[in-house]
Order: sequence, then C-alpha cells, then structure tokens
Amino acid sequence: MVTDRADFLMHFCIEQTVSMIEPNKTTYSSLGALILALLQASVLWGLHESLKSGSWPANDSAILPSLYLITIVIPLTLLLFWSYRRERILWIFTCLLTAFFLWSGRYILDGVTGPVSASTLDEDNAIANYLLPFVVAWLIAVPILRARLETGRWKDNYPSLFRGAWRTYLTLAETAFFTGVFWVLLMIWAALFDMLGINFFQLLFTDSRFVYPATTLAASVAIQLIGRSDMLLDGMLDQLLGLMKWLTPLAGLIVALFTIALLPKIPALFGSGERVIDSTILLSLVALTLLLINAAYRDGVSEPGYGKLLRQALRIVPPLLSVIAVTALASIIIRTTYLGLTPARFWGLVVAVFALLFSLGYTISAARSGPWMADIRRVNPTIAVMLLSVLFFSLTPFGSPIRWSVAHQLSLATTLSSTERREGAIHFLRFDAGTAGRVALDRIVSDEVRYADPVLRDQARRIQALKKKGSLQVRDPAAISARYAAWRQRLIILPEGTTLPRSLNLALQEKFSLNASRLDPGDDALTPQLVFVDLTGDGALDALLFTGTLHGDRKMVRDYVIFISEREDWISINSANQR
Repeated sequence: MVTDRADFLMHFCIEQTVSMIEPNKTTYSSLGALILALLQASVLWGLHESLKSGSWPANDSAILPSLYLITIVIPLTLLLFWSYRRERILWIFTCLLTAFFLWSGRYILDGVTGPVSASTLDEDNAIANYLLPFVVAWLIAVPILRARLETGRWKDNYPSLFRGAWRTYLTLAETAFFTGVFWVLLMIWAALFDMLGINFFQLLFTDSRFVYPATTLAASVAIQLIGRSDMLLDGMLDQLLGLMKWLTPLAGLIVALFTIALLPKIPALFGSGERVIDSTILLSLVALTLLLINAAYRDGVSEPGYGKLLRQALRIVPPLLSVIAVTALASIIIRTTYLGLTPARFWGLVVAVFALLFSLGYTISAARSGPWMADIRRVNPTIAVMLLSVLFFSLTPFGSPIRWSVAHQLSLATTLSSTERREGAIHFLRFDAGTAGRVALDRIVSDEVRYADPVLRDQARRIQALKKKGSLQVRDPAAISARYAAWRQRLIILPEGTTLPRSLNLALQEKFSLNASRLDPGDDALTPQLVFVDLTGDGALDALLFTGTLHGDRKMVRDYVIFISEREDWISINSANQR
C-alpha cells in the first residue's frame, strides 16, 4: 500500500512537471477549447433569441431540434477528447453523430406546425422522449470511442474501456459540480450587491448574452483542468471502487433472501393476469447488483480481494439475478398486454430484457472455472453494443416508442370489448402520445380507422373534447344495462312517431352510463322526454332531453341535456336545469 501511494505521488509530480515544461502546448490546447466554447455559446444564444421572436429556426420544427442537439453534444464530445483532436477517428465519429442528428432530429417534433414554444414542448414531451435514450446511448458510445483513441483498436481493450468509462463519468460529474458552484457564487455575488441597492450584477448575470458564454466557458475550463489530472481521477476511481466492492456481499445477501421469498409468489404472478410486484424495484436491484459486481471485478487485471469462500459464494448471485430479471420482464409483459404499450413500458421492456441478458451472461461467467468472473470482460462490451444499437434505433422514426405505443393502443381501442380499457387507450392517445396520438384520435373520430364502431367514435369524441388529463368523467356505478333498458322503455319521444337515430341512441346510452342517478333518479321521477327541435338554426333537428330529476323547494326545476347533430353523429354539449 505504501509503495502504491509512493508510485502515485511520483507519477503525479512527473505529470505536473511536464505540464510546466511545455506551457505553449497547454496554452494552445486551452485557447482552442475556449474558442470552441464561445462558438457554442453564440449559437445557443442565437437559438434562444429565435425561440423568443418566433423566427427561423424556431418556426421550423424539422431543423430546430437538430441544431440544438448538434450545438450541445458535438462541442461537449470534442472537449472531452480535446487532446485527441488530431485523430481522424474522432472527426469521423462527430461527423456521423452530426449526420444522425440532422436526420433523426427532424422527426422529434413531427406534426408540430408553426413556431415552437415552451408550451408546445411541454405538451408533446417529445424532446424528453428523445433525450433520455440518446443520453444513455451517448454515455455508452463515448467510453468505447475513448478506449479506441487510447489503444488504437476496437477489441481486446477492456481495461482501457473500463477505466475510460469511469473517467468519463467522473469528468462529467465534476464538470457539472464545478459549473453549478460557479453559478452559485455568481448568484451570491449578485445578491450581495442587490442588498446595497446595486442591481447591475443581478441584471448582468441573468442576461442571456452573459449566461450562455459564462456557462460554456466554465464547463470548458473544468473539462480541461480535470483532463490534465488523470492520476488524480484514477486515485478517486480506485477509492470509489474499493468502497463499492465491499457492498457487493450485502447486495448478494439481499438478492439471495429475496429470491427465496419470491419463488412462492411466481405462480400468482403468472396466473392472476395482474401486476403483483413492482418491476421497477426488481430491475433497480438487478442493475445495482451488476454494478457492484463490476466494481469488484474492475478491469480484470487483479483479484477483487475477497477470500476464497466469499468469491465462491458470490458466484451464486448471477443465477438468482436471472430469476429476478425474468420475473420483472414477465410482470411488465402482463401489464403491457392488459393496459397497452406506452413509452414508459417500452423502456421497461428494454431494461428488463437487457437486465436478463447481462444476468445470463454473468451466470455463464460464474459457472466457468478459472479467475473470478473472468468472462465479464467479454459479456459487458458485447451486450453494451447491442444496447447501443437498440437505443439508436429507438431514436429513428421506425423504432420510436411513441410510434409503437400509438399503434398498440389504437389496436386495443378497436378490438377490446371492455369500455374501461377502451377509454384508457383513447385517453392515452389524447394526453400521453403527443401529436401522433392526437392524429390517431382524429382518425377514430372521422371514421378513418378500420373496425372503429359508433360507440368507439363517441368515446373518442368525448375524450377529445377534454381540456386536461384529469377531467375524464367517472362512470356511474348505478348504470347497469337493466336499468338503462327500463329507462329507455319509459322515454317519450316527441314529436310522436319520430324514429330515434342509432347514433343518438348510442349517445344517450353513453350519457346514461355517466349520469344514471341523475337521468333516472327513482320511482317518483318524472317521465323522461326527448324532444327533437332545431336549436342551432342550421335547419337540422337537434335533441333536447328532459330528465326525471327535479330541484328546488317546490320541485319546479327540471334537468335537461342538449344533443347536437353533427353529420351522422350526436354530441352532448350541455347539461343544465329549467323551470
């Protein structure tokens, strides 16, 4: 241990001495990085002003997301690998990433017309649906690129891949911390002078012309400073992994005890058709345990430091993780089959599948003799590349989780017989699927969807008219079919002999299902009447339904519901009372 510390201090001193001996190279590198940061800030400020004014490119939803992604991600990638800026592979990678943004970014806000605003982005949630998988993909791809730059090869470089990944993540974390503290200091600075009646700094530090360059320059400086201290990063990494590996036995104990308790519950999970266990917690346990096993294995150069008995005991953990991963995957599949696919369930399926693949890979590694978990060095890169491919595919129009979710929910809406489940599918299209979902809902209403019956169209029309997500009306538990049949038998239609259109009958049935207690209050209620009359002055007959409910001290106020005819459909537009 003493020798290791002495070697670390010696290498650190040599590194600092070299950096002082070659000041011109360091200054040149820093100057170029600062210029890149200023260019990034200039473009970001221009995009910010475009959003404020509604001018190009804010009024072009096909190019705006691409420009933002290119402006944020490409400079950050170059800054992380600034010392390799003369390597051709780095520029090939950035060019491919730029081309991918230009192609896939145009589909992020597909269907949004006119200038993009904050409200548009909040409503569609399209940016968040794109960024989450991309960030994960980028965090996987960057260490692979770093290992290639450091070793000059794509294969057989697991030690560089492992340490490069952790160095990258630590660099990003420290950069975020440095930039955050930088802004905290500026806010304190502004607040101090503001207390003295000097608001110049408050105005300066909140001006977008200052915010963007200050942030990008602070991040650039942090990355450059951290990049010159690889020995310090390695020291922090060794300490962090050294602490984490001693949590691995605890995680293994939790996995073993939980699996023993889980096994009796598995038949109920597969037999009930309902979610009897939270798959999120299961997958969190699997992911954290796999991470701790990696912390113990490290880059595979040395043994983890466990005793022989503990090493053998930990070989049992991966098979148990496979059981938990299978259970989580089954729970998500059952939930998706019953309630339909959503972006959250899509990613839950992806996480569960890859958690199972990693667990099975680690199980094979644990079953083999030789160095402890030695096959991890092959399992991790292989499955990481597979996950990277899935993530990038999900960012294309063909693999978009929203596209798959809308298609599945639309299929459920047209094939299910359960009213509650059909309404759930339509509700998803209206509020949770962005532009694509609303387009699908419009197709149902306009009868452009195959197998969309009048009841489904009426449900879709009612939910389409809702203004907010929580405003969906709850069905009246008293609205049983026998009660509706008796109420419908008593209903008087005026003028006499008027034929009740089928679509109006469906609208009445839907209204009754929501307000049975009000439309049919009991034995003493007045006889319900449906009067056909032109209420809108368009020459077409509408319908006025007088319910059986009376209000007021003298019971002189009678409820009514107005139905307006639109083409061949009928819409309930108002409920009120009349003396």
